[in-house]
Amino acid sequence: MRLLLTLGCRLMLLSAFPLLMGRASEATIQAVASVPQRYQLLGLSFETPLQFSPPTSLTENGVAVVYPANALPGEHKLMVALISLPKTSEVLGGLSDQELRSWLRFTQMGGSLSAAPGRIERQILGRRVGGEVFYYPTPRPIHQELYLIHLQGGQRLALLFEAENQVPLPVLEQVFNHVATSLQELPPRSREWKQSFEWWKNR
Repeated sequence: MRLLLTLGCRLMLLSAFPLLMGRASEATIQAVASVPQRYQLLGLSFETPLQFSPPTSLTENGVAVVYPANALPGEHKLMVALISLPKTSEVLGGLSDQELRSWLRFTQMGGSLSAAPGRIERQILGRRVGGEVFYYPTPRPIHQELYLIHLQGGQRLALLFEAENQVPLPVLEQVFNHVATSLQELPPRSREWKQSFEWWKNR
């Protein structure tokens, strides 16, 4: 009985998803969710279970996709972003993961260095990767998760998940878990790998 009640509560939350996620209808969301959308960006490929936007610039070294697909960064309900970081042999390369996350929050994400992050883990590239989770109440209440990913050849990427506060937790978890577990590293120097750094040509 407890299991049925728990399942019922989750289904009720998920049924509210279309109302909270803007104009998309429940039928549209279900149809899109059954056909994941795949991206190839900055040496990685991943899937979103909903129809996200074409890639768009986030920072000088970053790229993002957002939901709804017609939203702009800053007006979105959900966002997945990748930010290219210096290799270990370059400037800032000697910073630890913790120091890099602090630098990113302050320089790229508008966060405060004094903000105390929470801890979070997700399955990324076949392993558990620890990250930081933040809640920013103003000017627009949002949930953020920040992870650092180490790739072949010394490349490092920051992976940023962002959700508007009104997005139900089960939906947030479903979308971000899908993206995280679908992440794959493209073979270095392959055609797909090279094209992933020229994402703006396919918008």
